[in-house]
Amino acid sequence: MERIFASLYRLGSAPNRRGLSHSYLLLRKEGNLLVCHQSGPSAEDFDEIEKLGGIESQWISHQHDTIRGSLHEDLYTRFGCKLHHHRADSSGVRRKSKCPYVRFEDDGLEHGSDFEAVYLPTCTVGHTVFRWRNRGKYFLFTSHALYRQNNKWALQFAKHHRSHWLPHLAKLGKLRVDYVFPGYTEVHAEGFYRLDDQMRNSLSRALRTRFKAASKN
Repeated sequence: MERIFASLYRLGSAPNRRGLSHSYLLLRKEGNLLVCHQSGPSAEDFDEIEKLGGIESQWISHQHDTIRGSLHEDLYTRFGCKLHHHRADSSGVRRKSKCPYVRFEDDGLEHGSDFEAVYLPTCTVGHTVFRWRNRGKYFLFTSHALYRQNNKWALQFAKHHRSHWLPHLAKLGKLRVDYVFPGYTEVHAEGFYRLDDQMRNSLSRALRTRFKAASKN
């Protein structure tokens, strides 16, 4: 486990075809959350997580982020944390994990006063990103839908799902974001992005550009 901020840990970083996948443990007064991207805590991490207050719930952006094997179930057995995901990806998730679950719909889900699932159907119709408010800052966890590449924002929005994600781009562009944490990075890439005004504006422009281009087709 790697402590990034006082209330945020990165764990389970593992090789995959994009480079590395990262999962995140968010420490909250309302219950700790685990955001998973094909990886999770090792067995050795479980005791340390217990000391930090355990895990209240698990979250995946879409079915491709489900951890194969029994880890979701093992986490539930140890900490009682159900797996949260969008209803549209249910069948794909169930093929990989039998962990008890909570499903949400297109309007997303507010979980406590500081965490929300924001529906953004990109590579699957159930894809969702997560925003967390902590100490006055907003953290956006984006799986592989949104990251930086060659000093530009890369938006991985599948064209064949355009009718699903197009209506939701405007909402995403209006959300305040101070940090972006992709679930996947190249091996030597920076693991997260701290947004200053210039980067925040460039993200807004990238979203507007994608919206305009998709609206014309």
